Formats: sequence, structure tokens, C-alpha cells
Amino acid sequence: MLIHQYDHQTGQYVSSRLADPDPINPTRWLIPSCCTDVPLPERQRNQWPFFRNGAWVLLPDFRGQRLFRKVNGAAAEILAPGITADDAGLTPIPRPGDEYVWTDDGWQIDPRIIAQRERDAAMREFDRRMSEAQAANAGKADAYAAGLLSDEQVALFKAWSQYQMELVRVVNAADFPTHVQWPSPPDEQAIVTKALSERVLSQVHEQKAHRASHYAAQHAAVQHADDASLNDELVPGLDTDNASTPDVSDREY
Repeated sequence: MLIHQYDHQTGQYVSSRLADPDPINPTRWLIPSCCTDVPLPERQRNQWPFFRNGAWVLLPDFRGQRLFRKVNGAAAEILAPGITADDAGLTPIPRPGDEYVWTDDGWQIDPRIIAQRERDAAMREFDRRMSEAQAANAGKADAYAAGLLSDEQVALFKAWSQYQMELVRVVNAADFPTHVQWPSPPDEQAIVTKALSERVLSQVHEQKAHRASHYAAQHAAVQHADDASLNDELVPGLDTDNASTPDVSDREY
């Protein structure tokens, strides 16, 4: 006779073997404790028999299957029968990607993860751009304050400083990082060319102003000399209308 052993605590089926005959009564068979001669039921995949209340019942069995944790998608497995994947917080469906979370409808994209990834990527770009700007102005703040920079260096320093302010405005915007439009970095060649042109133009204006001032001074000097010469030709107190008129008396002789 075939008998079936089960675990004395859980009732889980353990094994089957032939029963030993009773040495006292050859017509009987010895059935040890935690064994039964009740036939095992037909079972399907993912089922395992348990002996409960004098009968076999089929419970879930996911041993040996590759499962995944619903909390993070990590691979896991069930080591004992009688536990469903749901009971253990597992699923046979692999997580499609790190941006997915488990819901009542299975794996779904988590908008919070997507938003955080977008923000992280935007902040990495901000850090890269800010580092570039800071490197361009490294060691120049004190020199700028002391007036030690050339016109071209001043123009570049101001351009990179303005660029940093524009970067900060981008990340401080209410819709960051949903809508991001990074400012263009300064065009150093164009800035230097413009600064040189402005310096040359300023020098031209200064030269024109200097020549105009010099000409005005010369003109004023000539005018002053002419006025002085004219004054020297005049005799103070002289009545030119009466100078040649003889003193004639109206007396009769």
C-alpha cells in the first residue's frame, strides 16, 4: 500500500512510499504518524497538496520560479509552498524599467520618477554651464574691482557674469524643468572684436575732441590778439571831430 507523508506543522506533502506490513497482523499495514493512505489529488502547475482535516487540499506553489518584488522590481523567489506571489509582494512580470512602479493595473510609469529624472538632467546641465562660466571668470573679480583689466577683459568678465545670472534665472523659474531654454554662452571672439572697435572709436572721438579744443583755443588766442592790437591804435580822450577846427572869434574889427 502506498502511503504519503506530510509535515506535522503545515500539512505540506513531503513524500510517498510503500507502507510496511504489520508484523503482528499480516493483513494490515503500518501507517506512521504524519502519514496517510488517502490518495493524492491531481494537481496543476503551481499547486501543491497539503493534508488538512483528514483530506488533501491544493495550495499555490511558486517555488523555483523567477519572481520580482513589486516595491522595486528586484528578482526574488518563494522557497516554500502555500504562499502566493501576491502574499509575498511578488509578481512574475518583470519591471520594464526604473521609471515604472507597481499599481493595481500592473507596472505603470511613475510621473514623479520621470519628473525627478528631468530635473536631475537639467541640474546637471546647469552645473556644467555654471562651471564653464565660473572658470572663464576665475581670479578676475578682484582685478576687475581694482581696474586692472583691459577693455577686452572687462567686456568678457561682464558677459560671463551676465551669463551666470541668466542661468540662475532659468533654474529659479516656476516652470523649471518642464520648460527650459538655456541662454547662449558668450561669443568671446565677437565680444573682443566689439570691445576693440569701441576702443578705436573712442580714441577717434577723443582725437577729434582734442583737435576741436586745440582749434578753439588757437582761435580764441588770435581773436584776443586782434582785439588788443585794435585797442592800441586808439588815443584815449582824443576828440577827433574838433582836433583840426581853429578857434575863430565872432568879433568885428
